[in-house]
Amino acid sequence: MLKKKIVGFMLILFALNCFTQEPEGWYNGKPVLEIQFKGLQNIASSELDEIFKSYKKKPFSDELYWEILQKIYALDYFTDIVPKAIPADDKYQYVFLEFIVKEKPAVNNIAFTGNSNIRKADLLSAIKVKKGDIFNEVNIKNAERALKDFYIEKGFTKAEISSKTSEDKEKNNINVEFFIKEGKTSVITKILFEGNSKFPEKALKKVLASKEARLLQKGIFKEEALQADKTAIKLLYGEHGYIDAHVETIKKDIDAESDPQKDQIILTYVIMEGEQFTYAGVDFEGNYIFSTKELSEKFKLKKGDVFNLKKFETGFGDVANLYFENGYTGNYIDKKENRNTSTKEVSYTIIIVERERSHIENIIIKGNTKTKDHVILREILLKEGDVFSKSKLINSFRNLANLRYFSTVLPDVLQGSEPDLVDVVINVEEQSTAGIQFGVTFSGSPDPDTFPMSVFAQWEEKNLLGTGRELSASVNAASDTQSLILGFTENWLLGKPLSLGVDFSIAHKTKYAYQDLDYNNIADPFLTESEFNANSSLADAFKMKYDQLKFGIGMNTGYRWFPKFAIITLRGSINFDIVKNFYNSNLYRPLEEKIRKQEKQWRLSNSIKVKLSVDDRDLTYDPSKGWFLSQEIGFYGLFPKIEDEYFFQSDTKGEFYITLLDYPVSEIWNLKFVLGFYSGFSFQIPLDKKTISFDRMLYIDGAFKGRGWIGMGTQGAGTVMQNNWIEFRWPLAHGILSFDFFFDAVAVKHNLQDLKSLRINDYYFSFGPGLRFSIPQFPLRLMFANTFRSVNGKPVWGNGKGADWKFVLSFNIPNL
Repeated sequence: MLKKKIVGFMLILFALNCFTQEPEGWYNGKPVLEIQFKGLQNIASSELDEIFKSYKKKPFSDELYWEILQKIYALDYFTDIVPKAIPADDKYQYVFLEFIVKEKPAVNNIAFTGNSNIRKADLLSAIKVKKGDIFNEVNIKNAERALKDFYIEKGFTKAEISSKTSEDKEKNNINVEFFIKEGKTSVITKILFEGNSKFPEKALKKVLASKEARLLQKGIFKEEALQADKTAIKLLYGEHGYIDAHVETIKKDIDAESDPQKDQIILTYVIMEGEQFTYAGVDFEGNYIFSTKELSEKFKLKKGDVFNLKKFETGFGDVANLYFENGYTGNYIDKKENRNTSTKEVSYTIIIVERERSHIENIIIKGNTKTKDHVILREILLKEGDVFSKSKLINSFRNLANLRYFSTVLPDVLQGSEPDLVDVVINVEEQSTAGIQFGVTFSGSPDPDTFPMSVFAQWEEKNLLGTGRELSASVNAASDTQSLILGFTENWLLGKPLSLGVDFSIAHKTKYAYQDLDYNNIADPFLTESEFNANSSLADAFKMKYDQLKFGIGMNTGYRWFPKFAIITLRGSINFDIVKNFYNSNLYRPLEEKIRKQEKQWRLSNSIKVKLSVDDRDLTYDPSKGWFLSQEIGFYGLFPKIEDEYFFQSDTKGEFYITLLDYPVSEIWNLKFVLGFYSGFSFQIPLDKKTISFDRMLYIDGAFKGRGWIGMGTQGAGTVMQNNWIEFRWPLAHGILSFDFFFDAVAVKHNLQDLKSLRINDYYFSFGPGLRFSIPQFPLRLMFANTFRSVNGKPVWGNGKGADWKFVLSFNIPNL
């Protein structure tokens, strides 16, 4: 009654405001340009903007206004609402709706009294009421129930929860205090069964949620777990055709005297097993959108099979999911059992009431304090007005998770204002996207005389000012290399998934090169190529030292497509570099003509690349399932007549991941094992009769390829490479830290023709454990590697002695 009076009063105020100063009825039929709320203190205006933005540009009417007002009251945020209709322009062509509101009191503080066994932080995480929320009595009662459930979950089955509030009217806030009487914990000391003849106790205990107290098992008694136990036992029997099997009762024998801190409980499950049934098929009623044949294919059971309740329910769920996936979220789907007790057969009739497809009314973003709404919305494959699609929602979740802007992404689907409308709510929690990194890493040089460690510093902002743009700067300082790189990337150009990036670089390197003082085109001190190949390490002693200075500018672009099966990305990049070498030409003469030319004058060194990738991994930076394929081709040397190098390079990569185990150990941690596979094939082809310089060849670096094989020199370089690895991954902290065990196998050949002679003896193997960090600010891999080769069918350690557990430091860089 009070609400009706308030609404009526609001309508009068609205009418008075509209008619007193402006022409009568001027607002009717005029587009709503903006809806604004004044007086907000704790409620984010962006939250309200998302809720009411669908009304913008719609023509004003009494029905529209009433719908807006109903939504405002449904929020239950305000005690007073004063509406105004204001002309948005001098010609009264547009209307501006303004609501002056007074917020209900906000929650200022949440306190707990009596919680001696559970921390305050854990209790706060168990309730939805947060500091700054608009106070609501119903929410407080819900919080009491949530705390009660939380204590029961922890074994305090007799816990009592109450609350008290105190209001500060001047500050318009409320303090909430929860009073807790924890009581004793209840533990299960023994589980017994009666009436079971088809399954032994061990098999029955295995499916129960309730567990006996053991060395590594607390055995906490939870009342709600008993219902789950009944369901689990029914399902176990149902998987073997015993469709009438059920738990008739669960006896509880409580010993409250033996332990003053605990109630000790013995549970006895009384089971009625019944007869075994076979499957006689399924038919459908009311299905017009999908054929009976199409729906029947969702059931994997065959007529005459022993009935399997789990398989049948999976098929039933797949039928519902087929409708749900195609936007029919409001359908009624039920099943009717048809039983023949004489033949012990059971069949089912699926009853379907088909309704209109559900469309998306609103997409609401919550929790984004930094990231702009449009940055989130553009990654969501669903738009307002679209037919709802479950697969698009799942893929949208993947897109948002892969941005790495948020520590949590939780999508939800709520009923809209009409039966055939739904609201998609995306709840996010921001995390830091800026990173400053300092550390050491391998320089990646194939030259054995180069000290392989370098110091680096990098600053990167992956979500600049919440716009999704990237800005980065990195400095690398090593004994042989000093570099500075500045980069900027726009990930969505012109409102499309089109990226455009640019980077500037300057680098100084100290390098070593083979000499040719006798002008015979063979590395000194050899006279023939066969002599050099037989003892290339001797030539290393005759290498000359020189310095190289390089300036570069690069540009890259890419476009993404989002079909159901994967993300398809097409990328392209072009780099323009100028290079100059410095050495005493009176004393030294490099073997490679390129080095000699780059000493005389500044020379061009350009490249262009194109890459196509197809990505079905669940998370790019820490995948646990899915696959990835990519093909990249590049030309090094855009102007063959004036550049010193001109060659073609191809890189083919493939990944596959499968989850071996995903077992929930606690509410916040799962025991998870993942197996990953990778295979890559790269080759280079020199063009225009030019050679590929040693520092441009494919090589085993010991950090990313052939982990542990460090400083191999010419032995580990060539124009053809085949690289493989297998990794067993055990996430210790999901998305943060993982224990890995790797096995690498990599081979290099001088040219494509040599592939004909590729044998197991050509591979360099390594294995070992490591820690892999997945956080953006610390993407490192710390590994210990053992190297070996196969010689005449027998493994030979890389050092010729035994396992040496070489420490390897590398980056965790996903393939994109």
